Amino acid sequence: MINLLQFQLLTEKSIISLENNKYVFKVDTKLNKKLIKRIFEELFEVKVKSVNTCRLTKTFSNSYKKYSNFAKKVIITLDPGNVIQFVK
Repeated sequence: MINLLQFQLLTEKSIISLENNKYVFKVDTKLNKKLIKRIFEELFEVKVKSVNTCRLTKTFSNSYKKYSNFAKKVIITLDPGNVIQFVK
């Protein structure tokens, strides 16, 4: 299950949204909202309020005109009082 979550996206906008209990992750493209919600609730033991998804555009490489795969970005909104704890 952990292989489906690739990494947390840390941009200026996503760091500001952490104050509103919103976390931004890049996940596998095959996941839907119900599966994403269940994975986050089981893995991090938090209560998820809402899940928003969007597909990122293809990235282009100039060498031989190669395209990389699509990526899926997920914005997870947690209930007040819940925090995702990352272990070092």
